[in-house]
Amino acid sequence: MTYDADLLVVGGGPAGLATALHARAQGLSVIVAEPRESPIDKACGEGLMPGGLAALTALGVDPAGLPFRGIAYVTEQRRAEALFRSGSGRGVRRTTLHAALAARAKEQDAEWIRTRVTAVEQDACGVAAGGVRAKWLVGADGLHSPIRRAAGITAVAGTPRRYGVRWHFRVPVWSELVEVHWSPWGEAYVTPVEPDLVGVAVLSRHRPDLAWFPWLASLLRGAQPGPARGCGPCVKWCPAASPDECCWWEMQPDTRTH
Repeated sequence: MTYDADLLVVGGGPAGLATALHARAQGLSVIVAEPRESPIDKACGEGLMPGGLAALTALGVDPAGLPFRGIAYVTEQRRAEALFRSGSGRGVRRTTLHAALAARAKEQDAEWIRTRVTAVEQDACGVAAGGVRAKWLVGADGLHSPIRRAAGITAVAGTPRRYGVRWHFRVPVWSELVEVHWSPWGEAYVTPVEPDLVGVAVLSRHRPDLAWFPWLASLLRGAQPGPARGCGPCVKWCPAASPDECCWWEMQPDTRTH
């Protein structure tokens, strides 16, 4: 049997590129199928926790950003802080992270094809998709994965559907911590990514609105928000198929970021 690569990764975002780097470190040949040029900007909390930062370092990836020392949970009346026991996190623009991962993957000789993969053929010897024959396939093609559906892997939502919006505000950073602001309708994640730039991501079952957080809005007063980036519905998917029923993996959001 002739193969174009050991592994075909469908989706060239951070999850797919991290997978490609791990595979190259194990000596596997890798092709990444992604129709868009990197970096790609999407709604993202943009906060790398210490474990996530260590994982990137192990892959040879060191994206520029702003360190933070822990997490603060904030309401209008109360504030609770939790500092990391060791190391620090880092606020990193998603575009910066994506560009750093793409550059490292190219350094490690991962190949790219500019195509959108929506169909998969699978047999006992491997998979074929996007004109590529490979031993294995990883579906890292996002929240509404066409690869999951094409492979016949069903999933059920384990949590209520929620929606997210992210803005950037050009304002001096006021805290060395990522702040999670709570309201009855949702939460807002504030991540320092540059000395004078914060990312604000609101996650809710309703249409996100900064008016839910008047104490946060007061800190942002006068700052012009950048373009809004939305995503959703966001749910925790629970695959219905067992690992023995498929020879591919679908990448879920990395819990080492927020």
